[in-house]
Amino acid sequence: MRIRWRLTLWFTFVLSGILVLSGLVTHTLLQNYLSKEIDDSLNVYSARVHGTLNQYEAPGPLDYSGIHSKLPAVSEFSSPGIYIQFIDKDGNIVVKSKNLGEQELPLDPSLIRMSLAGQVGMKTLAAGDGATVRVMASPLYLQDRTLVLEVGQSLQTLETTMNRVRWALTGGVLAALVLSSLLGYVVVRKTLAPVQQITNTARGIEESSDLGRKVNYHGPGDEVKELATTFDRMIERLDLAFQSQKQFIADASHELRRNLGEGERNECVHAIRTETERMTRIVDDLLVLAEVEGGQVRRQEQVSFDEVLMEGLTRAQQLAGNRKVVLGRHDALSVKGDVHRLKQMVGNLVDNAVKYTPGVGTITLSLVRDGDWARMDVSDTGVGIEAEHLPHIFERFYRVDRARSRAEGGTGLGLAIVKQIAESLGGRVAVSSESGKGSTFTVWLKL
Repeated sequence: MRIRWRLTLWFTFVLSGILVLSGLVTHTLLQNYLSKEIDDSLNVYSARVHGTLNQYEAPGPLDYSGIHSKLPAVSEFSSPGIYIQFIDKDGNIVVKSKNLGEQELPLDPSLIRMSLAGQVGMKTLAAGDGATVRVMASPLYLQDRTLVLEVGQSLQTLETTMNRVRWALTGGVLAALVLSSLLGYVVVRKTLAPVQQITNTARGIEESSDLGRKVNYHGPGDEVKELATTFDRMIERLDLAFQSQKQFIADASHELRRNLGEGERNECVHAIRTETERMTRIVDDLLVLAEVEGGQVRRQEQVSFDEVLMEGLTRAQQLAGNRKVVLGRHDALSVKGDVHRLKQMVGNLVDNAVKYTPGVGTITLSLVRDGDWARMDVSDTGVGIEAEHLPHIFERFYRVDRARSRAEGGTGLGLAIVKQIAESLGGRVAVSSESGKGSTFTVWLKL
């Protein structure tokens, strides 16, 4: 699935969750509010009836017709859905409001028992034909009798209102999802258009081998702009490299076409072989960097670091020529890592020390315990590094002396590989140096 569709689906999914949640909250709050309004109304109407019919206004024999006549007229209530009825202790309906007609409020035995016991209760009861009524029951004391006063209100208006609210919320959520999906797709497509432009440019370069093409993105200075700019710079560097190679091959071919002597011809062939070997080393080192940065290690195991150091010492002695190679303090330490990468790291440091140490200089290798770390030092008495170059010494393709490094076959990636290997194993690397007096490269790895 294309990324634009994935982003659109995620956007729609998150938005739908927010809309549904907000709709549920709105529905719940509104329903609770309207229900509370009904309960408050029943309390008010019940209090009004209690205030009208009290034991002091009904002297003499209890007359139900008199009670009926004292009920507030239905028109006095703010809603025609308010109903009143009285129930005696035997459960008989003795008085009811006129708007009930031939109907009755539903009777609930538990409400009647509560009221006769002197308590006030409130319930939602079914009234037949799918209708529901909210009923409040309370005791009404008249002379020596206790009647149950029921004040009820139909919930039809509430249910109709909430049904409309549900339909409105559902329709609104669906409409919002459709609209947001369309707009989200348009926005995502527009946002990813530069990425498609980069893809098309890369495909065109692949098909035509024209490294002179550029993305030339002119949008806002965001991550996409940074990606496009980085891509253009990479293509530009590749183009320069290929142009240099083409020029070299053209020059070499031109020289080879000339009527050269055997010595000149051998010199050209040697130059071609040397350049090819240098390019091969660059590609190999770039692959190593890509593997290390990508977390590709062959195997994590306990490695005897002092044995790796001794192999590095042997390598230094083989390459040293007239240089003096010294083994300093070497503790028997083990670290967890990839033995192949560790050997590669030590080998690069040894090669670097030999390369920049004069023929009569000294190279010293040591390994000591430094708290919870194994510290390896590779020191030399070579040409050293000027202070201005130290912050950049582990950068890719950075050379202090470009002409000399290239002449000696360096790729400019050796120290960058050392840094990446050390960091991939949870360690670090540092350098201290003084121009003309030598350098010391130090690697810390966790024990």
